[in-house]
Amino acid sequence: MVLVQSVFDNDVRLNFSTLRITLARHPEMVKMKRLDQEVVTAVSEPDFVLAGKYGENIAVKRIVAGYFSGKWLLVPYQEGGDVSTVSATSQIEKMVGGRLILWKR
Repeated sequence: MVLVQSVFDNDVRLNFSTLRITLARHPEMVKMKRLDQEVVTAVSEPDFVLAGKYGENIAVKRIVAGYFSGKWLLVPYQEGGDVSTVSATSQIEKMVGGRLILWKR
């Protein structure tokens, strides 16, 4: 387990079991080197944070190198809770559309 602080100064837990489940559901994420570090960086230093549909926050970070270069890493998490999953998208406008931006770099 890794403990990381969000931009709202709350602790967020990244459990390695969550990463295993994420990789089972999103096998393409295996291509991201150091996925755990990318998730920690996304939560602690996001480009922006969106409000999720179910009370969670979604940390969004632009991926600048590697297989996913140019895409966006999405990390839904609960403030004071856990990271729930991880995914990548190139359609960030669709993701942001209609959602409240809680924090922006």
